[in-house]
Amino acid sequence: MVLSVFFLHWKYQSAAIRVVQVAPMPMVNRLCGSRRLGSVRWHSCCPAALALRTKTGSSNTGHTVRIANKRLLTNSTPEVFFSGALHGDERLGPATVTELASFLCEEYGVDTQVRRLVDFRATWIMPMTNAFGYAAHRREENSMDPNRDFPYLHTRPERCMQTQTARAVNELFRRHLFQFMITFHGGMRALTYEWGSRNHMTMPQRRSTEPPDETAFREVGQAIQAAAGKTLHRRWFYPLGRINDLVYPVEGGMEDWSYAAGWEKSPTPITVCKPNTYGGYAEERTKYRRDSISTLVYLAEMDNYKTAPDNSLGHRLEIWSPSATNGHIARNLRMCLKTIEMTRPEVVVLPPSMPSSAGDGATSLSVQIYGFGCHQMTARLVAVPSSVVPGCLVGEDGGDLEQEQFQQILQKSVKMDATEGHCRGLSLWNASTPPPRVLQGAVPTGEEVCVLIAAEFDQQWARQTRPDPLVTPRSHAARGRLEERYQVKANDGPMMIKARRTKLFAVGGPIRLEATSATTMTAKDTVDQPALAISEETTMATSDPHTSLGSSIWQQARLVPTTTFVNLHPRPEEPEDVTYAQDFFSIAAISFALSIAVGCAMLLRNRQEVAIKANVKDAQTRSELAEMVGKDPI
Repeated sequence: MVLSVFFLHWKYQSAAIRVVQVAPMPMVNRLCGSRRLGSVRWHSCCPAALALRTKTGSSNTGHTVRIANKRLLTNSTPEVFFSGALHGDERLGPATVTELASFLCEEYGVDTQVRRLVDFRATWIMPMTNAFGYAAHRREENSMDPNRDFPYLHTRPERCMQTQTARAVNELFRRHLFQFMITFHGGMRALTYEWGSRNHMTMPQRRSTEPPDETAFREVGQAIQAAAGKTLHRRWFYPLGRINDLVYPVEGGMEDWSYAAGWEKSPTPITVCKPNTYGGYAEERTKYRRDSISTLVYLAEMDNYKTAPDNSLGHRLEIWSPSATNGHIARNLRMCLKTIEMTRPEVVVLPPSMPSSAGDGATSLSVQIYGFGCHQMTARLVAVPSSVVPGCLVGEDGGDLEQEQFQQILQKSVKMDATEGHCRGLSLWNASTPPPRVLQGAVPTGEEVCVLIAAEFDQQWARQTRPDPLVTPRSHAARGRLEERYQVKANDGPMMIKARRTKLFAVGGPIRLEATSATTMTAKDTVDQPALAISEETTMATSDPHTSLGSSIWQQARLVPTTTFVNLHPRPEEPEDVTYAQDFFSIAAISFALSIAVGCAMLLRNRQEVAIKANVKDAQTRSELAEMVGKDPI
C-alpha cells in the first residue's frame, strides 16, 4: 500500500519545545480501502495516527497528521492544513477532521479521485489543536485564548505566543507552505475569510476592507460553500463573507496571521513575540522569511451550538448524496475535499487515440482532457522536439524544469489545438459532470516529438478593486497561478514552492511518425512496440496513473519512458488466398488468447480463495476475525 500517514508529536515542557518527527508509517491493514467494509474505521488502518493524548499542567501532548503518498512526495508537493479545535469547547471540528482522515484512508484504494487527492497533495490535520482545552472542555488553554495569541497586531510583545497551541501551529507553519487552510469553530454558522482585524476596517462603517486576494478568496469560498450545500429553505447552509463583516474583528487571530505573516510589515502588524510562559519562547521564531506564510484561510463557524447535537451529525453515506437534510459531518467533509482539490491546479489527460489519416504526410492525434483543482482553464496541445524534452519528462507540471529548458520548450513548441473554459473538478457528489474537452491536431512527421499540454489556470484571480494594502495578490495559491515564475522556501526545513503560470503536462512518451505516401497509410512497429504510436501503459501512467495498472507502473513509466517509432508505408494488394490464411490465423490467435485469459482468471480465483482461507486461519478466534471486519462476532 503506497498510502502513508505521517505524524508530528509535539510536547512542551516548562523550558523548551521539542518537536519529534516519526517516520512515515505504511498502511498494512489489508481491510483498508474497501468500500464494502466501510465499518472499518481509521484507527484500524492507521492505529498510530490516532494515538492522541493530552496532559494537564505544564505539559501538553498532541499529534499532527499528514496523509499523502510517500512514494510521490517531494519537497514541493502542494500542502493544505485543517485545524480541528482552536477553542477546546467547540467540539465539532475534531469529529470532522478525523472523519476526513478516515475517508481518505478508506477510499484511497477504491476511488480514483480520492487517490488523486492523496497522490498529488499533502493533507495536514491537527485534530485537537488546543488539546489542553479540548481535554478540559474549555475554550482557553490555562485561561489564555489561543485565537488571540498569534503574532498579529499585538502592542505588547510579551502578550503573544503565550500558549502551547499557538506555538505548535507556528512551528508547523515555519516548516511548511500551506496554500489553503480551514479552521473549524462553533457558536454561529458562517464561512468567512480575510480580513478579520481592526487595522483592516473602514470607519465609521466598521466594514472589512478588501484583501489583495479577494477574487481567489471569493471564488474558492463559493466552491466550498456549494460543496456544503443548502438548507431546507434553499439558502446556502454557510453564509459567505469577510470575517470582520460576519463575525467580529480580533487582535492576535490565527486567520490574519496565517494569511499575512509572510508579507505584511514587522513588527507592526506582524509582532515579534517575547512571551514568558512555559519557560519562554525565542523571539526569532516569530520572525519570518519573506512570503513564507501566505495561506488562503477560511474560518468555518459550523453550528449555533458549540457542541452540536448528536442527531445533527449525519451519516457517512451522505457524503455522496448532497441534500438539505445532510448532517454536519458530510457537509464539512465535502468542504475539506474541495479545498484539498484546489491546492493543485492540473490537467488530467485521458489516453489519446491515434493514428488516423490527416493527409499531406501528417497524422491526427486526439486527446481528451479536463481541468482539476481550478475554476477556469486555458489549454493548448503542442508538439515539441524530444531533444528539448528528453524522454518527455516535465515532472508534475513543469515547475521543476530549469528556466532555460522551459523557455526552449515554449519557443520550439508547435501549437496543434487549444481550448478554454470551466474546470470539471471533483465529481464525487455530483450526479452530472461535463464531458472531457477534446484536443486534436496533426502531429509533425519525420522527427521525434513530445506531445504536451500547456495550460494556464484561474487568471481572473488577478482582478482587484481597492485592495488593502495596495499590493498584488499575495497568497501562494494565487501567485503560483498568476506569476511567470514563483519560487519561495519555508522558514525552516526543505519545503518550497516552484511554480509557473504556464504549466506543462505530458500526453505520453516520445513518438516519431514517418510518411512515404500521403494516400494510403498503415502503422508498422519497428522497435517491438504496439502498432499505435504511443504505448498505452506509458500514456495512461504518465498522464493519469489512476486509469493505469497502478502507481508503480506510473513511476516506472516516468523514469523509463517508452519511445515508439511508426513507419507509414503504402500497403500492397494481397492475394485472396493470403487473406483467407490471415483470417484463419487471426481466429486461431484469438482463441489461444481467450484460453490463456480464462486459465489466468481461474488461477487468480484459486489464489484468492487460498488467501482468504489463510486470513481466516490467521485469526485465532471468531471474535478476533469479527473485530477485523468491524462486525459483531457470530
